[in-house]
Parts: sequence; structure tokens; C-alpha cells
Amino acid sequence: MQHLSHRVGNVHLQPDIAAQAARWRAEDCLDEATIEERQTGKSRLRLRTQRGREVGLILPRGLTLADGDVFAVENERGGVLLHVAPQEVMVLTPLDSREDPARFSWLVRLGHVLGNQHWPVVVTGEQILTPVTVDRAVMETVLKTHHLTDHFSIHYEQRSWPKEAGSGGAWTTHHS
Repeated sequence: MQHLSHRVGNVHLQPDIAAQAARWRAEDCLDEATIEERQTGKSRLRLRTQRGREVGLILPRGLTLADGDVFAVENERGGVLLHVAPQEVMVLTPLDSREDPARFSWLVRLGHVLGNQHWPVVVTGEQILTPVTVDRAVMETVLKTHHLTDHFSIHYEQRSWPKEAGSGGAWTTHHS
């Protein structure tokens, strides 16, 4: 198994890295791999690339992976382009108007219930997001048990998890 540890850069942030990745792709020496978003903070990962090669990422602690990261392949020309797959999230939107005095109580109750489940939460505008970590029916049953489905609409989306900086309010549990 080949080990990758040198991140060259990111194709979405650095035009020179995007150009290099395009050259490697044209020369057929760019491989690609996809990880789940929950894996972006791990320092050790075993991946299977699109070409079927097994590679191990060995990264310094604290380094977070991002969609578009490119890693050099030791002793070879080319690299591996990393893709981060969006995750399924439950999106909760309050049904009550801003003027409803009970709205605040229901928002606090929702926070309490989600926190007791150790489900990470992000607030973006009027939406509260939490990753789908168990079956949808189980998550909805938890909310119904606490009468939250009477006060929040629920729908599901595939999206990237907002980063804490500039997200408008991100909270995660120490278990996530």
C-alpha cells in the first residue's frame, strides 16, 4: 500500500494547483478518491482510489482535509485528488412566526433534545441542521416524542457541513 503524506495544495483555492492537476489528468497520472465528510478530521485514513489503488493517508494531527486537496505520490509523477462527498442532513425550520412568544421555548427545547442525542447542530439563518446519523424514522420519532414536529418542518438535503468560522453558529458535541 502506498502512503501519502504531502499535501500539495487545493484545486479550489490555488489556481496553480488546479493547473497542475489538469496537466496530471491530461497525462493520465492523476488518481482520485472520495471520502465522507466525517472523515475530514482524521489523521490516518485508508482509501481506495478510482483506479483501484489502495493508499494510506498519514497526516499531521490537526490537519483537516478539504474537497479538492491534492497529494503528491512518492517516487512517481502525479498525485491523488481528494473529493469530499456531501452528507445527508436533517433541516429543521421553525413553523411559528417571529412574534410568537412560545417560539423561543420551542427552540430551546429543540436544542435540549438534539443535545441529549449528541447530534451535532449548526444554525444557518432560520434553519437548524443536524447530520443524519441514524435512520430518518428514528430521528423523526425522537422529535415527535417531544412534540417538536408540531413546531418545526423537516426536510432532508445532501450538503456540506458548514464550517464553524463564518457559518453563523456551529456547535458540535465532543462525541462527533
